[in-house]
Amino acid sequence: MMKRRRFMSGFGAGLASGLLPYHGVSLAQAKLRQPVTWGGIYQDETANLPNLRAAMQMRDANNKTINGLLVHLIRQMDWSKTNIDLAPLADQASDIETDLGMATVFVAEQDLAAVYFPDLQKTRYINRLVGYNMIYNVRKREIIANFGIMGRYFDSKTGKPNLDVLPSIYFDLITNQNRQDSIAQHLVTKVARYPYANKYGGKRFQVTQVSAKPMADSEAQALNMDMPRFLNQIGHLAGINFSSNLNVPVIPFNKTKTLNLDLVKDMRIVAVDGNSALNTTLPLPDPEMGIEVELDGWNFQEKPYTNQRRIVTLVLSLKVSIKNVNSGQMLFQQSYYAEKQQFEIPSTGYFVQREASVYLLHEELLYKIFEAFADPSSREALYEGFELKQDGENTFLQASSEDKQLFENEHNAVIEHLPFAMGS
Repeated sequence: MMKRRRFMSGFGAGLASGLLPYHGVSLAQAKLRQPVTWGGIYQDETANLPNLRAAMQMRDANNKTINGLLVHLIRQMDWSKTNIDLAPLADQASDIETDLGMATVFVAEQDLAAVYFPDLQKTRYINRLVGYNMIYNVRKREIIANFGIMGRYFDSKTGKPNLDVLPSIYFDLITNQNRQDSIAQHLVTKVARYPYANKYGGKRFQVTQVSAKPMADSEAQALNMDMPRFLNQIGHLAGINFSSNLNVPVIPFNKTKTLNLDLVKDMRIVAVDGNSALNTTLPLPDPEMGIEVELDGWNFQEKPYTNQRRIVTLVLSLKVSIKNVNSGQMLFQQSYYAEKQQFEIPSTGYFVQREASVYLLHEELLYKIFEAFADPSSREALYEGFELKQDGENTFLQASSEDKQLFENEHNAVIEHLPFAMGS
């Protein structure tokens, strides 16, 4: 294991699953009073999702659309552990009245990399689809339960990089339940086990602020990055990793308004493949616990390895704070460091764009940060320094704290307030 503080000498100059037990109410208390209707795939109306929209128009070899395939999947799933009546969700019975709808709402798609392997004549694609699985009251326009969901695609296709294959990648990313980290697999392994309920316990959590220090702004400008868009991506990543790792609901992160920086108070969702009766504007409840992420910045270093190869090292750091929004009490404030080394062969196209590398390392670090709340062994590993070697790259993640007891106490302070359901 890499020793703690080993990173300080190299970084200081550059930059200043086991789940928690479910503490829910009894089944009789938790069961929703109405059945739930499946509404299909939706998107945040403000999101730009061109490849998802194209994928929604596609059909598989059996002439099935994405929604058709998901409905078929949902009918085969065991929903008994959710404590809600999903009969019409499975049967789509028209004679059953309900005000409740379930939808998978996507807020971002990420085309991160298309790395070409000339020896194999294949391109490895790295893509993300970020969103929430949501149950809401259509009539009251009220969110009942909202859990983060992310599809991850990491696979190769024959030929050189080709943007035309992206819709098919997103089609597969959503519907292929045999693909690791697909949306379909997520539905099967996690969504059908969420503790949905109409009783509320714990506090309402939301990512309320994502900010960047001047160094991060400067580095983003050097890479010609759209910094406001990147900060919104980080906001979604933080909220979804919080929800997914801890198996708890979260208020959807919404980008700030351009002029006054107040948080947007509602979320307009629309069906990706056309009009739907579930299209609606959902007022977002006020958070009681705010998650804040501050990006310190990042730095790339290049070192020649052979005539064609070079080693690229990316280092970054950030701070995560969690506080009571009403009282201002700070429950959690910890800083973290991440480093990744990987090979590049620029002459053959074997490299990941710098902007994508920045996104991916932030994603890895945020995942581990929130996994540490759910899993004491992950917390220990992150404090001591977590190292992963795979596929020609080395990754090192570590909490900056030197006070192990404080590190533990702050995690426990947040755990005491975790929600197990959202709604009235």
